[in-house]
Order: sequence, then structure tokens, then C-alpha cells
Amino acid sequence: MENLILDIEIDENAKESLLKKALKSELSVKEYIEKLVVLDINSTIDLENDYTYNYNLNKLYDNFNKEVSLTKIENALLELLLKNKGKIVKIETIAEVIWKDKEMTRFTLRNKIKSIRDKSFYELIVNHSNIGYCIN
Repeated sequence: MENLILDIEIDENAKESLLKKALKSELSVKEYIEKLVVLDINSTIDLENDYTYNYNLNKLYDNFNKEVSLTKIENALLELLLKNKGKIVKIETIAEVIWKDKEMTRFTLRNKIKSIRDKSFYELIVNHSNIGYCIN
């Protein structure tokens, strides 16, 4: 692994806060910052058409790095599909996880999928007829 050396300037308050957090985590400041950077990098997934999804922020960003406005259900559905990237998520699983005890019709699910596609791009979510959906 190649080292990357950074020189950053932060004010006194931020410096004190950083030192306290590193101490609390029982890490050196260097180790703490390395951990933050790795967490940030690993929290973002690259999608097709230059779209990205940030797990820490639970937000989808378009190819101009602008946030795509999703409803709570759309975001939860997208996150479920992304956590199972490359696998088909069954319709029954989607109903259990996203709608919980509420009734979900296939029509409602199709509308949510269409809405996400309209706000992003069609190929993002792949339909597997009468089985479920996935993101490749």
C-alpha cells in the first residue's frame, strides 16, 4: 500500500475535538483520521451512469453530484436493493422489510420502483418477473 501524506489546517476547537475523539477511541490522531477516511470511502457505492449512493447519509447522488430527492419508502427500498447488490430481492422480502405490518400491493411496489427509476435512470433496478428486483 502506498502512503498518502496530507497536511491539513484546522482551528483550535476542531483540533481539541479531534484529540478527544481519538483518545476516547484509544487511537492515535493518525489512526483515528485513517479510520474516518476509510469509513467514508466504504460508505459510498458507485452505480452506473455516474450515480452514487452514500450509506452514511442514506442519499442518492446523480451524475452532477446533486442529491436525488427520494421519499422514505423509496430510499429504504433502494438501500435494501443496494445491500443485496447482485442478488434478487424477493417481493415478499421487500414487503416484510419495507412495509413491515402494512399491506403492500404489487401495484404499489411497481409504482415505487418506477418513481426511483424516473428520479435516477431506468437500468438502475432490474425486474425479475413475479420474483423480485435487483441492482447489478
